[in-house]
Amino acid sequence: MTTNRHRVRIDGDILLTLDGDIVTIATPRYEPGIFFVHAELMEVHVVPKGEDWKVKLKTTGVTVPFQVLPFTVPAAQIPAFTAFVDRAKEARERSLRETSST
Repeated sequence: MTTNRHRVRIDGDILLTLDGDIVTIATPRYEPGIFFVHAELMEVHVVPKGEDWKVKLKTTGVTVPFQVLPFTVPAAQIPAFTAFVDRAKEARERSLRETSST
């Protein structure tokens, strides 16, 4: 059995996991500490800040306990974060295709 799981740790205490088309965000920075977002509903906003990136993860189309999770991606972790976001985009597109074909 193959898995479609991808995980990346950002800035020490933010753990992002993509499992199928569900993104899990685990961090002690924000209550309640763990958030689940369907890839179709997640927006990623990036602003370069020097060598690092200022990132805001947002949700669209739903009411959830958080609307924005801001954090910094250190320069050394940008490639891993970019790969994670690319896989989340693929999951989103796959989910949208599956939804439209049913």
